Amino acid sequence: MNVMANYPDYNPEDIQRELREILPEEAISKGLFERINNALDPYTSSDDIDRGMVPYAVVWPSSTEEVSQVMKYANTKNIPVFVRGSGTSLHGASKYRHSGIVLNVGRLKHFSIEKDNGYVEFGPGHRVLKVKQMLEEEGYFLPLVPGSIRVASIGGIISNNTSAHAVDSCIGKPRDYILGLQVVLPSGEVIETGTKSLRRPAGTDLTQYFVGGDGLLGVITGIRMQLVPMFASAYGVAYFHNELSSAKAVQRIYMEKAPMPLFMEYLDERVARMSFAIQNLPEPPGSLIMFHSIGQTEEEAVHKVNKLVEAISKEPVIEAKRITDMDEWHKIWLARESALPFICQGGKGVFGLSEIASSVRGLVDCMEDTINMDEGMPTLSKLGKPYIMGHLGALSLHPVYIFPADWSAEEKNKGIEEMFFKEAQINEKYGTCGGEWGQFAKRTPFYRKRYGDTVYGLVKDVKKVFDPNSILNPDVFRD
Repeated sequence: MNVMANYPDYNPEDIQRELREILPEEAISKGLFERINNALDPYTSSDDIDRGMVPYAVVWPSSTEEVSQVMKYANTKNIPVFVRGSGTSLHGASKYRHSGIVLNVGRLKHFSIEKDNGYVEFGPGHRVLKVKQMLEEEGYFLPLVPGSIRVASIGGIISNNTSAHAVDSCIGKPRDYILGLQVVLPSGEVIETGTKSLRRPAGTDLTQYFVGGDGLLGVITGIRMQLVPMFASAYGVAYFHNELSSAKAVQRIYMEKAPMPLFMEYLDERVARMSFAIQNLPEPPGSLIMFHSIGQTEEEAVHKVNKLVEAISKEPVIEAKRITDMDEWHKIWLARESALPFICQGGKGVFGLSEIASSVRGLVDCMEDTINMDEGMPTLSKLGKPYIMGHLGALSLHPVYIFPADWSAEEKNKGIEEMFFKEAQINEKYGTCGGEWGQFAKRTPFYRKRYGDTVYGLVKDVKKVFDPNSILNPDVFRD
C-alpha cells in the first residue's frame, strides 16, 4: 500500500496571487486546461486527476533566479513542486501526485557553443532534436538519441542519464559528457557543480548526483556538455529466421570483439513486416537487426560495418550486408523509429511498453523469456506473445502489448501491472536493471528486491539530505 505524504491545503487563487508577486504574469498558467494538461502522465495506467488534485498553478520560469524564487516560496509554504519538461516519460517519473505547483522548464532555453573551450552550455527546456540540430550546424554530435527525440526535453534525458537508442558500449552515457551543472536545490539555493575544464574532477563531484538522479534532488537549470566532433557513418542490416538467432548474432559480436556500433536496433518479424509495409519496403524475410557504425573517416566506419557483418555471418543468418543506398537505409531506420505507432495502428488499441535488459551471456535465454512473458499472467495471456523491438546491441529489449480500446481501464491497468511484474522478474533473473527510463515510480518494488532495503534506504536518505521537507517531486518512490 502506498503511503503518500501530507501537505497543507491552499486556495489556488491565493497561491496564484502570491506567485504573481515573484514571477512575471507570462510565467504563470492559471487556466484549468493548462493546469490539468501539465498534471497528466502519458502512460496507459495513469492515475486519474480529480478536481481536488488539480495543480494550484503551472509556472514557466525563464531563468535560474525565477526557479530559485519559486522553490524558496514553495519550501516556505510546504507546497510540493513537480518538475516537468515535455511530459513524455513512459514510467511515471513526471507524474503529478498532490495538489501543488508544476514547474515547467520549457522556457529555460539558453544555448551557447564555446568552441574555444570545447563545450556547449544549454538549458533543460530544449527539445532534444533542437539541440541536436544546433550542434550539427557547427559540426558536432549530440551523444544521446532517444526514440522520442522530436518531443522529449533534454533536461529529462539528463536527469535519467539515458543514452536511449545508442549502444552504451560505443559511446557511454550522458554523464560521461557532462562537465557541470547549475542546479536549484529544493530550498531555493543555487549551486554550481563540476568544471569548465575538459579534465573532469576527481573524487566527489555533485554533478554525478544530479545526472541520473531521477529528478529527486534538485532542479537542473543549466547543463555544460563536452563537444563531440561529428563523425563519418556506415550502415548495415541482417535478417534472421527467428528471434533467438538474432540474439546469438549479437552475442557473437561481443565474443568476437567486433567494434560496437553507435546503434544496433531490433524488430521481430511481426513488427518488421508491419513497419516495412507502411514504408513501402519489400517484405522482410524474418526478424532483423539494423546497425550504424561510426569512425573518424568513411573508411574506418565502413571497416567497422564490415567487421560486424563478418561476425554476424558466423551465426545462422538469412542475409547480412552493408547498406550503401541511403534511401534504403532511411526507410529501414524510419521503420524502427516509427515502430511503436505502427504497432498501435495495426493493433487498434493503446500500448503498454516495458524494458528488459540482459547480460551478454544470458541474451538468448533472456530473449526467450521475453517472448514468453505472457505465461502465467491472466491478463497478458489473453493477448498472447508480445511484439518485440529494442536496442539489441545495447542488450535491451522492449516487449510491447496492445490493449484493446474496448477494454475497461481496470483491465488495462491489470495488464500494465502484470507487464511490469514480468519485467522485474526477468531483470532480476539476469542481474540487470533498466538502462533507459530511470529507477523509481513504477519500478520501486523491483528496485527494493533487486538491491535490498539497505540500498533503498540509503537512496531515500540522500533524498532527505537534499530535500528535507520532501517538496520536490514527492512520492516518486511510491512505497
